[in-house]
Amino acid sequence: MKVVIAAGVLALGVLALQPRPAADGESAQEPSTGAADAQLDRMIGQMIMVGFPGDDEQDPGVIAVHDQLAKGVVGGVVLYPENIGQKGKLKALTAHLRSATSNPVPFIAVDQEGGLVQRLARRDGYTDIPSAASIAANPSYSAMDSVGRLYGTMAAELADAGFNLNFGPVVDLNLNPENPVIGARGRSFGSDPKRVTDYARAFIAAHRRANIVTAAKHFPGHGSSQTDSHESFSDISKTWRDRELEPYRVLAQEGLLDMVMVGHLYHPRFSDGSQLPASLSGRAVRSLRDPHWLAFKGVVMSDDLEMGAVEDYPIEERVIKAINAGTDLIMFSNVMSENPELGPELHAVIADAVRNGLISRTRIEQAYGKIMLLKRKLVQKDLGGKS
Repeated sequence: MKVVIAAGVLALGVLALQPRPAADGESAQEPSTGAADAQLDRMIGQMIMVGFPGDDEQDPGVIAVHDQLAKGVVGGVVLYPENIGQKGKLKALTAHLRSATSNPVPFIAVDQEGGLVQRLARRDGYTDIPSAASIAANPSYSAMDSVGRLYGTMAAELADAGFNLNFGPVVDLNLNPENPVIGARGRSFGSDPKRVTDYARAFIAAHRRANIVTAAKHFPGHGSSQTDSHESFSDISKTWRDRELEPYRVLAQEGLLDMVMVGHLYHPRFSDGSQLPASLSGRAVRSLRDPHWLAFKGVVMSDDLEMGAVEDYPIEERVIKAINAGTDLIMFSNVMSENPELGPELHAVIADAVRNGLISRTRIEQAYGKIMLLKRKLVQKDLGGKS
């Protein structure tokens, strides 16, 4: 099914969204023109990451997204199994995508956790990495230097393949072993926050040595859920525990968090309204930024905004709510829609929302600043700074 965003939907008020009041220090939004418009467009582009159809530079979907990267319409792409083939072909594809623009460098992202979530697979010539649960249960990996070597192999292969962003580590605590998306799939290092933090630290350090950005997930914690947010609404209000925040607190304090991915998870503590997931709620991002607790200053990104947990919200509403909540980087897998023009359509939604006062220009500038700071560190191979 193609996802099509009507160009004039915001102006027509289909979403029944009211202009967002200006925050302290912000001015009311006026339509921008000329050079100001161009700068706004550049900033918006850096906030958008999309998947795309195709695995060869001659494929229409690849041609389209390459052009969007070159024009700054989007700032990054994420690859899925349908984009990934044998080593030589994958390297050619990522090199082609990187050639679209060099300033700033595009994010070329993938989910490479190990175990069942391993896009670069053995069949294509890559090392088979055990799941987080298997690593934590194996006495051979009780020493963090051995874990570091294992994840060093993973990170080196990602870098060689042309990636600079990995959606990991999973820092969810395994509080519900029957959880269909975390516990049952072996994606958690365990239920002890210190143990999870130790393994996550080794994962991040190995990626930094390979100059790859990481995104800890899924804030505020998916490990206690009873449902899979890929498929449906995920309410954690009765199962979530405070200790699920501990890995974020420690890793942020140590300057090891480049990005944090906010999940489509409902808990009143992290929600702006009845059953509104954390990914669309300012309360979630404010708790993540709270200087007296988690104090995260880096890039906040959304989980895939095409997932089942948020599908009841029109796409325009998902985008506007996520950005107003404080999300810096919105991500659409585009796996279901396979729409080669999704990036430009998302860009138009955000630009229209700014011009119509639904998103403040200041919010765009804040997001752009955080993304550009991280990209500069990536180019300078200096990912060790405080985040």
